[in-house]
Amino acid sequence: MTRYPRLTIDLDVVAANTRLLAARLHGAGFTLVGVTKCVDGEPRVGQALLEAGCAGLADSRLPSLARLATASLEPLTLIRAPQPDELAAVAQVADRVLLSDVGAARGLGEHAAGSPVEVLLTVDLGDRREGVLPDAAPAAARALAGLPGVILAGISVNFACLSGQLPTQNLFRQAEAVMAEVADVCAVEPVLSLGGTCVLQHLAGYRPRFRTEIRSGGGPLYGYDFVSGAGLEGMRRTDPVLTAVVLECYRKPPAPSGATGCDAFGHAPEITLPDGDANYALLHLGRRDCEPGGLRPLLPGSYLAGATSDVSVLITPEPLHPGDHVSFAVDYDALVRAVTSPFVMKELISGETPEVSKGDS
Repeated sequence: MTRYPRLTIDLDVVAANTRLLAARLHGAGFTLVGVTKCVDGEPRVGQALLEAGCAGLADSRLPSLARLATASLEPLTLIRAPQPDELAAVAQVADRVLLSDVGAARGLGEHAAGSPVEVLLTVDLGDRREGVLPDAAPAAARALAGLPGVILAGISVNFACLSGQLPTQNLFRQAEAVMAEVADVCAVEPVLSLGGTCVLQHLAGYRPRFRTEIRSGGGPLYGYDFVSGAGLEGMRRTDPVLTAVVLECYRKPPAPSGATGCDAFGHAPEITLPDGDANYALLHLGRRDCEPGGLRPLLPGSYLAGATSDVSVLITPEPLHPGDHVSFAVDYDALVRAVTSPFVMKELISGETPEVSKGDS
């Protein structure tokens, strides 16, 4: 029996976007690393990314990276610093790790068996999410380069995450200036990991001085950049789809006036109720399943009035019936939440043939 809510991801769309993006970047002197954190390290998405031209895969969660490793997909990068209790597992699963703490790198090296783990020194150019400041990078790089079991392979920078700092070519050059100061202590040809999907809109006319990669998950999945709110050149935005079941539907008058308070989460309710009589459809889809603000109803003339823990209310132009299905396009925020919900079935399609992701029933 098919379960709902159901999240559907089209692997053909992922592959087509990735081929176009990887070819474009390669022609400009860059490589593409596919980020799978928005699909929780789903191996079939990872396989599609690699087959379509990604030079490797990356994720921010160790269990997700382990899923990719179990499927023999490589090379793999952990794109956040590991917790102390993760060091042994990270050393076995990841080929590269983004970090700045020398103690963490030392512990990683102590657990490395066989080949050493590559480390990219994270440098903070202003977003303030992670990394050492540029002035501290040379000393940090020298300390990392002297550790057994790890190899300093370059630096990594990040934009538009914590503070929303936008990427610019001036910042790219600042990253290259830091790279120039640490390149001589790198044990391999150094790589500059330049940032995520938001970087793609700022590359016109820019030619990298060093081996440079772009980390992107939203680009291959959506063909769209949520930071700039613009599509990527030559791509059509195609969102994954979340489908839910109608539990009940009644025509109701406007909500009565009167005092209101906080919702069950202790927040002022974020709802938009009709001013007149309307059809209220109750859906088996709530905040435990996804981020409601990231849902766009595909039923013409409908809108999501609001959501609670386990259900949401859709205002519809015509009455619906229990058992009917309604679908939503999901943005990146809603997708990240939906793929990690144990209540949402994940369905991957290719050539219109659906397959349930391993672990779902």
